[in-house]
Amino acid sequence: MIRTVIALLALVSPLAAEAAAPRHLPTHNVQHPSAADWTKVVSLTPDGGIRMGNPNAKVKVVEYFSYTCPHCAAFATEGAGPLAQKYVRGGQVSYEIRVALRDAIDLTMALSARCVAPPRYFDTVGAIMGSQQDWFPKAIDYINANRDKLNSVDDTAAIHAMLANVGVEAMLAKQGVTPAALNACLASKPAEDILQKTTNDAWNVKHISGTPGFFINDAAQPDIHGWAQLEPAIQTAIKG
Repeated sequence: MIRTVIALLALVSPLAAEAAAPRHLPTHNVQHPSAADWTKVVSLTPDGGIRMGNPNAKVKVVEYFSYTCPHCAAFATEGAGPLAQKYVRGGQVSYEIRVALRDAIDLTMALSARCVAPPRYFDTVGAIMGSQQDWFPKAIDYINANRDKLNSVDDTAAIHAMLANVGVEAMLAKQGVTPAALNACLASKPAEDILQKTTNDAWNVKHISGTPGFFINDAAQPDIHGWAQLEPAIQTAIKG
């Protein structure tokens, strides 16, 4: 992880101004819920994302997001809940999230979140994104004060300390992630490779203009940046 973190550190400072304004998931078989609640079905997808809902849903929503993107945090707070409860639960819509990395903190949070059990993944993302304005400035301060430790050959301990310092480790602990498991996730090359793949797909293959970047049934939605715009597009797709 160290080489990737060091390469991305240069991106942290520009993103700080924006933010000041307003273990690899295991593959598992999809089980149909006993009741008609598809929000309980969460699975790893071949494209490196994590999907909630009916894999055969008529409407498939994909979001490319960044943990350090304030607009993504706004959608996680305002849109993810209504999307799940109004559209995913009944099976008409599936919701998949894929990471589009922008900086070193982003990578750390993404690796950490993938440490939780699949059914708890979306709740974990929601908790991290919901408190972004609190932990992100603290993480920047930690990096600025601990660059030597982060530049060391074994940076996992320093990164783990940052997660504890900003309160994210406590969030993960509530989801059943032990300190030892977190260390393993931070050092997971397979998980990092998946995140690099989704990032490359987002920026260099699909050419999203920014985060969050939405797709409905594989069609890019470049003019959609929030729930107020996304919901009507979902309703149109359901009727179509």
